[in-house]
Amino acid sequence: MQIYCTLFDRNYITRGLALHSSLVRHCADFRLLILCLDQATLDALAQLSLPNAVLVPLDVLENYDPELRRVRPERTAVEYYFTCKPSLMQFALEKYPAADRICYLDSDLYYFANPEILEKDYSESAVALTPHRFPGHLGHFMHHGLFNAGWVSAKVDAEGERFIAWWRARCIEWCYVKIEPDRFGDQKYLDQVPRLFPNTAVLSHPGANAAPWNLADLNVSLSSATVCVNAKPLVFFHFHGLKRLLFNYYDSGLYQYEVEFSPSVRKLIYSPYLAEIGRLSATLQ
Repeated sequence: MQIYCTLFDRNYITRGLALHSSLVRHCADFRLLILCLDQATLDALAQLSLPNAVLVPLDVLENYDPELRRVRPERTAVEYYFTCKPSLMQFALEKYPAADRICYLDSDLYYFANPEILEKDYSESAVALTPHRFPGHLGHFMHHGLFNAGWVSAKVDAEGERFIAWWRARCIEWCYVKIEPDRFGDQKYLDQVPRLFPNTAVLSHPGANAAPWNLADLNVSLSSATVCVNAKPLVFFHFHGLKRLLFNYYDSGLYQYEVEFSPSVRKLIYSPYLAEIGRLSATLQ
């Protein structure tokens, strides 16, 4: 059984539900721990009886990790949410000690294919990370970190557990939306991980954490009903920067990364996701 965890507040409920739906569609046996960052989210999700989902109220996580509650007043909402990520992974680790791995997912991820496609690439690693894969014209974004903190996987073994504890300690110590030489939120700490934890896998598959910041280097196509990027299955896409403007109109945010909103990107990636968002929005009304 795969153990995933995510977190979101009332502003990201439909995205979190879309992530859950995509896992139900593509993953046979899993649990998704959802940290509900406000009461409105907890109340809304409790009404839905989501299959394979475990709701975690924020006060439950803060009681488990009192240092989270201590640092909360020092941080903005976003900074605090970043701080929660490794603590949530540690909570999941203790709740499912017999699991093989614990995987954190940002709530704006969406699976287009079975996660098993990637698992052979990192199954023996203690830690698995996805690089941003910035194209040359976006090299200045490297100051945000080599790896993206929206997908982080750790094996339930001594080194994987040590990594989660280390990341949590760093985030408790400092987690701000400020760019420093070796820190940026929860994310830039990951630059140190391959050196500190030698059994780290860095995924090279283009369909792992495809995103607006690496889309310029990806050729999007359809092959036998499978969405592909660079002729390999698109496993999950990171819908970072997507903003609702009015009713069912959205801004893709791709312009920030100098990416063309091509017909294939629109039809094969964004349209299915927005259709899912629209369907799920109706269930909350």
